[in-house]
Amino acid sequence: MITEDWQAVLGEGLAVTLELPVAATVRMPTTSDAAAHLLDAIAVLEAGSQGQASDELLPPEFVRLELKLDLLMDLVTTLLADKIPRRVPVTLSREGLVLPATALAADCERIELYPCQWLAQPLVLEIGRIKIRGHDCGAVWRSPDHGLKEVLGRWVFRMHRREVAQRRLHAAGDQTDRSDSGAADAAIASATRHPGIV
Repeated sequence: MITEDWQAVLGEGLAVTLELPVAATVRMPTTSDAAAHLLDAIAVLEAGSQGQASDELLPPEFVRLELKLDLLMDLVTTLLADKIPRRVPVTLSREGLVLPATALAADCERIELYPCQWLAQPLVLEIGRIKIRGHDCGAVWRSPDHGLKEVLGRWVFRMHRREVAQRRLHAAGDQTDRSDSGAADAAIASATRHPGIV
């Protein structure tokens, strides 16, 4: 398992694997305050879009405002699409990251990582010396901003919790499908035994 192989980089705490755009960069690093603001805003927006009931009616002015914001976000993302790096599987923890070795050069000291697919705004993070093992590479976070690891740790926890919730949802869906299938099989069997009953 990758987290066991890379424990010196990822630490012993929680780690999560996501597919995210990541690339080397020379941009200025993101401060912990800016990172917290960005990640919290993304969490609020994603929670709002998932939590809103489908039959809940919003006032027309809110619907129009939401549509305008969606269009604006789509426009900005489209304009910046060619600057967003390709997505790769990344394992993240509050201590560091592991990703395919082809994603970064061995002398890379700073990366830009895009935390969500619909926003062309990256976190720019400093990393320590890259360690390469097989097809993967990894590095610890290196930042004079001590609050950054705490911010990244909260984000990793949130992503892990979302992943667990999605797995439970899929498992519940599979059980429902199986019970529906079982009920259908029972109905077919009953109709076969009692042809007159529909």
